[in-house]
Amino acid sequence: MSETTSSPKKPAPGFFWFLVAFLGFAVGANLLIRLGGDRPTPRDQERASAAAEIKTLHVENLAKMGLATGKSAERLAKGADALKALPAGAKSSIVVPGSPTQLQQAPAAAPAPAPATPPPASN
Repeated sequence: MSETTSSPKKPAPGFFWFLVAFLGFAVGANLLIRLGGDRPTPRDQERASAAAEIKTLHVENLAKMGLATGKSAERLAKGADALKALPAGAKSSIVVPGSPTQLQQAPAAAPAPAPATPPPASN
């Protein structure tokens, strides 16, 4: 009997070195970003004041509409009841192509087939 030895396929070491280098750069960049500190932008104060103004206007608009946190459920229920009370819409006369209704109406609406013409005689 002959013994055959088969070695398992090993990935190329270059891939692992590439992976280690890539992860090393990622870790290094992350450290530089974290240790660099905050860099305030010149418009931070302007953006913060605009956001505060928008929030106050939003609260005022909600108060004008009578909406408050935690009290929306009864208004939603009232709106749902109002929608349920609306009359049902009229039946549409539009037929969807390929629907059972269209397939039932197709034989009645189809025009009579044209009579077949005989092929020309060649002599």
